[in-house]
Amino acid sequence: MTRAVAPALLFALVAAASRPALTASSADSKAQTPTQPLANTTPMVSSVVDIDGIKKSMRGSRGRVLLVHFWATWCLPCLEELPVISQFAREMKPRGLDVLSLSLDDPQTAQARVSKLLSEQAPNLTPVIAKFSDADQFIGTFDSRWEGTIPALFAYDATGQRRGSHVGEASRGDLDQLVGRLLKPGAGAGPGKKK
Repeated sequence: MTRAVAPALLFALVAAASRPALTASSADSKAQTPTQPLANTTPMVSSVVDIDGIKKSMRGSRGRVLLVHFWATWCLPCLEELPVISQFAREMKPRGLDVLSLSLDDPQTAQARVSKLLSEQAPNLTPVIAKFSDADQFIGTFDSRWEGTIPALFAYDATGQRRGSHVGEASRGDLDQLVGRLLKPGAGAGPGKKK
């Protein structure tokens, strides 16, 4: 039990320790009232959802394969993985894939930063920040088998059943292995992939 709780507590401590630095460096996040981009270069402001909102979004993807992606701007492996996840989301959408990407940054200080980062490096991912007050409770409510380490991916089939997970930075091969068998075959094959 102690072994399972320790990583979750580490996640909570890292998140809490990282937030003051994020607050100090994000003076521009105070002006975050627009909900629509003003121009193509202006990122859309992130939305903030609690665990009930996350579960509702997940139910809304029934009939399609869903990949839930947890990450944060203070997590280097997460940042390195973002373009891979974004490209995968774009390429696999025609094959029936939805990706719900959820930042674990502080929603009070990081909305503009999350939106800007995603618009520049991962435009196919959802600019959504998960809101929670207790990391252990959030982790346990989302998936009791998850210890809270990020980046983390959770795959669900078209009926909403969890079919796998991947914790740690994912490669394209990891993504194909995690959800490839759940997707519609052949549809959406990009140029050069057909024989």
